[in-house]
Amino acid sequence: MAEAGADVILVEPPGGAKSRREHPQFGGHGLCFATTHFNKRGVVLDLGTSEGRGQLLGLLDGADLVLESWAPGSLAELGIGPEVMRKRNPRLVVVSVTGFGQHGPYRDWKSSELVLTAMSSALTRSGAPHREPLMPPGELASQTAAVHVAFVALLAVYRALRTGRGESVDCSLFDLVVQDFDPGLGMGGTATMGQPLLQLPPGRPDRRMLYPIVPCADGYVRMFVASAKQWRALFGWMGEPAEFADPSYEQLVTRFQNWDQIQPAIVELFADKSRAEIVEAAAGLGIAVASLNTAREILTSDHVRERNSFTRGEVAPELVGVIPNGYVEYDGQRAGFRHRAPELGEHTIEVLAESVAARGIADHGGVSRPLEGLRVLDLGVIVVGAETGRALADQGADVIKVENAAFMDGARQFDQPDKCGFTSAIGNRGKRSLGLDLRSARGRELFCRLVAQSDVVLTNFKPGTLKSLGLEYESLRAVNPRIIVVESSALGDTGSWSGQMGYGPLVRSTVGLTQLWRHPDSADAFGDDMTVYPDHAASRVGTAAIMAALIDRTRSGIGRRISVAQMETVFCHLAMSYLRESLEPGSLVARGSVSEFDAPTGLYRCRGSDAYCAIDVDGDQQWLNLAQAMSRADLADNPQYATAAGRVAHRRLLDEAVAEWTAHLAPRAVQDQLQAAGVACGAAVHVEALLTDPHLRARRQLGEFVQPGFDTPLPAELGPALFGEIPEPQLRPSPLLGADTRAVCRELLSLTDADVDELIAAGVLAE
Repeated sequence: MAEAGADVILVEPPGGAKSRREHPQFGGHGLCFATTHFNKRGVVLDLGTSEGRGQLLGLLDGADLVLESWAPGSLAELGIGPEVMRKRNPRLVVVSVTGFGQHGPYRDWKSSELVLTAMSSALTRSGAPHREPLMPPGELASQTAAVHVAFVALLAVYRALRTGRGESVDCSLFDLVVQDFDPGLGMGGTATMGQPLLQLPPGRPDRRMLYPIVPCADGYVRMFVASAKQWRALFGWMGEPAEFADPSYEQLVTRFQNWDQIQPAIVELFADKSRAEIVEAAAGLGIAVASLNTAREILTSDHVRERNSFTRGEVAPELVGVIPNGYVEYDGQRAGFRHRAPELGEHTIEVLAESVAARGIADHGGVSRPLEGLRVLDLGVIVVGAETGRALADQGADVIKVENAAFMDGARQFDQPDKCGFTSAIGNRGKRSLGLDLRSARGRELFCRLVAQSDVVLTNFKPGTLKSLGLEYESLRAVNPRIIVVESSALGDTGSWSGQMGYGPLVRSTVGLTQLWRHPDSADAFGDDMTVYPDHAASRVGTAAIMAALIDRTRSGIGRRISVAQMETVFCHLAMSYLRESLEPGSLVARGSVSEFDAPTGLYRCRGSDAYCAIDVDGDQQWLNLAQAMSRADLADNPQYATAAGRVAHRRLLDEAVAEWTAHLAPRAVQDQLQAAGVACGAAVHVEALLTDPHLRARRQLGEFVQPGFDTPLPAELGPALFGEIPEPQLRPSPLLGADTRAVCRELLSLTDADVDELIAAGVLAE
């Protein structure tokens, strides 16, 4: 929010935020604090005193939004809970963010990145085939959830601007990780071949043939040969070997079934070639290939320099480092790093001296759902495109999916003539579908007439596609100055890599993430084959940016062009790691599932098939609680283990002790016992366990909808949060391609059925 221009005031206690003291540190500065609080002002208020509480309440008079992450009920016990805040300022939005939310059976549990990832089901799909699960690098899950919190908060602020009424919002990071990071019940794309994850075999089956990683002269490349045309190009590149000449190899399924025979031929082809040579040659042939780059290569690459993806500056007093330069570009300008995080209390006098006008209490009534009355033209495809529009439809927007059978959305490849496939059904529920050919002059004219009556246009085409159609932002703005256009791409719409094909696994490889997402004991045990990250994460960035632009439009009256790159979403999620790498070269490496700074941490095998639990000891008290729960007083009393440094030094011995204890227990038994003892722990569940999870049920985070063609209702997310007034999403089915063409043409374009018939015959419209 601060990147997008909000005046964000960090309120700290006299001792400072906990993240100031957390590892990793450099020069006495906490790098987590530096990368999560830049662009903000900072004040110190002692909320344990009446003076401090009074100062906080005074600041609320001029505020639009409060974000708080205190333990559930803590602020209410001090007499300054959300109800008190909103009574003082009825327009105020108060968003509470905790590991498991304000309500539900897990409310008081300990959370961590490792625990949330395990409990979300994502962990059981991460790791090399037939090996133990593997923790993804960094804090990808909670950082993705944090972006969704921004969307939730701005959604409520936008509604407050329209209605005059504030809102209380309860955000659970667990709920959001389940929905956002690698959603087990969400849209899976090619990583699941259109199947629900519920139907895939448990564990980490071998899916490496989907986006194979192949060694070459100076490392590895990753490729995706999807179409028959791409296979023919690769077949020719290999010298047209007779064993692969059968026409059936043009089918994806045949190549998957015979990958063990195809792979050696490709390995031989690439053996004497560098990554750069292979990527360049493949691009010329129209084959999707990406280099498996390292973090250091990314930080020094021409592409990120051309895009200004990172910036070098003072990130803490007298500490200069490299930091990702923001998630989003608005109108070609990067909304990123402007100034360092505040010193403790740096702006207290300044902020408290500012005079603020109390907010009015007028209630304008009106909308129930925050985006009611908004119209969105959705040109998006596959996961990023579908999910961005779906999130807006959930909140009341009229989302019209504009699509063309001749260039069909990849999510539709699993559809049947009279039935949506699971993938398109999950990603496009709640939308309407208009069959329209934008390549025709008449089709473009009809689209522009729709733009004149719309608020948002969504697209994640290859960069330059809209311009080639004559539908670039400048042209659409001339039709409707209030239009907000979102252009999402893999590697950005500028820079030397912008033309590369943008499949998610290739993005992960290009930006160095795949090299980090591997088992540290093996150079080629990569573990990201089954995930769809960063697709869902980038869509959350897009929706948050849209809300910021809509809020801006209420003041300015004009729209915006928003550019989102999946690449930069990854950079921002790994901001702390990249900053540390710039300060300590070589620190950004694959670390597996253990914490660098305390022990015991990691995954421990439990009783049962593919059964693991995640234990994440953080601090001396949690260590003592764990030892007590294991009935190991000898460990608790051993002075060698009394500090985090001592425990890290003896990690192997402690891991063996914990593993011996967990081996005889089921994962949920370990989870429940340790959480009751105050230890961060979570069962590494499989997808089906989410359907019966008591916390998700208690918080009504999952629902179902009836989709024509399916014998039983399909599961769906009901999140993203618990609102005081905003209703939960209305679950509606997904349309077949062109299912709403006549209705949209009658309602918005004033076309008769005869007009529609004529345009269908001409190929301009389809139903």
